[in-house]
Amino acid sequence: MWHSWAEERNINPKLEENLAEELDKILQRFYAEVRSKHGEQYEPESLKVMMASLDRYLREHNYPYSIIKDRQFQQSKQVLERKAKLLREDGKGKRPNAAKALTIPEEEALWENEKLGSSSPKVLYQTMWWILTQHFGLRGRQEHHSMAVEDFSVCSDDDGFEYVTFEENPTKTRQGGLNAKRRPVLPNMFATGGARCPVGLFKEFLSRRPPELRETDPFYLAAIEKPTKLQLGIRSKGSVYTALTR
Repeated sequence: MWHSWAEERNINPKLEENLAEELDKILQRFYAEVRSKHGEQYEPESLKVMMASLDRYLREHNYPYSIIKDRQFQQSKQVLERKAKLLREDGKGKRPNAAKALTIPEEEALWENEKLGSSSPKVLYQTMWWILTQHFGLRGRQEHHSMAVEDFSVCSDDDGFEYVTFEENPTKTRQGGLNAKRRPVLPNMFATGGARCPVGLFKEFLSRRPPELRETDPFYLAAIEKPTKLQLGIRSKGSVYTALTR
């Protein structure tokens, strides 16, 4: 980007050959004028990255000053700061803090195209992540990573309807230690019946674990997409997601 801009204006593109005072003036102009190849303004963070890249280039060529830290480049830094401020006022650099929620048609398409369900180990894992996030309000991948099988219980209400409960047990080996706060509300995940039943999929997921790991150990294990006969052992369902391993 620097070379293109400099050559268009007959400016020496070799930054390191300019004296500090001259380079500061050139950078003031560069920061003020630089645009994308389509003539659009850059995001404020992109301008910051450009300055850091130019500074790194100069260090690699043994330039005696830093265009970021040294007072010789105070004016160019001020130009960049003013431009970034104006761009933010115009709406640049603003990003949503939360991910966009899936619409009902979008989720339906995932089920119909077997991106959710139990058709393969990968799909079953994705589905577990999706339904557990929805039903238990898990906030990030660390919560998923720290879950254990024993945090879950499959229960039945007075009418015989099955549901799954989740209550993380804080210990010294889990995130937060003994002072970890428990959730104020412990929701339940109820069975709905059919191929998309969250409780049915949960039980299917557990059934694919090795027998000795169905009641303990980390919730997520690595799936073997194409298990060998040795890995399948005595399990003979023939499904590609029969065998799971750590």
